[in-house]
Amino acid sequence: MFSARAARWGVRAVALAAAVGLLVVPAALADADPASDVLYSQKVFYSYDQLPSDAAQKRLNQVVASATKAGYPVRVALIANPADLGGVTALWGKPHQYARFLSLELGFVYKGSLVVVMPAGLGYARNGKSSTSADALLRSVRVENGNDAQANAAVAAIAKLARASGHTIDVPPQTADGSGGGGSSWRNRLIILLAALVLAQLVAAGWVLRRRATRPN
Repeated sequence: MFSARAARWGVRAVALAAAVGLLVVPAALADADPASDVLYSQKVFYSYDQLPSDAAQKRLNQVVASATKAGYPVRVALIANPADLGGVTALWGKPHQYARFLSLELGFVYKGSLVVVMPAGLGYARNGKSSTSADALLRSVRVENGNDAQANAAVAAIAKLARASGHTIDVPPQTADGSGGGGSSWRNRLIILLAALVLAQLVAAGWVLRRRATRPN
């Protein structure tokens, strides 16, 4: 009897521990900064609120893949606003410090080069440490205005860093709409949708008028 009762309590304890674990694990995974969660498995973190255009994303992803294939693995974090930093907003406007912080966060799964791009500039870290030579190279990279500016700056930074490490990579030309934002495609779709709705209303109104005109008195 005792052993059966103990077994039942043991099962209940395990179930309770599992339930508590389900509550605690998501909170632990929701790390202080969103970029660390994304960059565990992906190579580029894009701002949630300021997404570059599809062309700019494709160009950056291609350059990151080319650099990695050429022997210069790199990961990138585009931090467009304080919200992208999650619980470490104190590092907003401090790309060098955040690069070191994020690099340490990723240290369990990734120890290679990391480039951080903020409106205030770029930061670099590798295995949690800055690099004087890398910082000197990145000082010449400017972050212009526009939603694609950070992605374009990241491309320029990766090309410089890879070349300095003896890995020359091909960089696709910047598209004509490179200064446009990711929201432009959504605006275009919205304009097309509104135009289609207006056209549908005009067609419907014309059909109603024709029916009235042909209806016998």
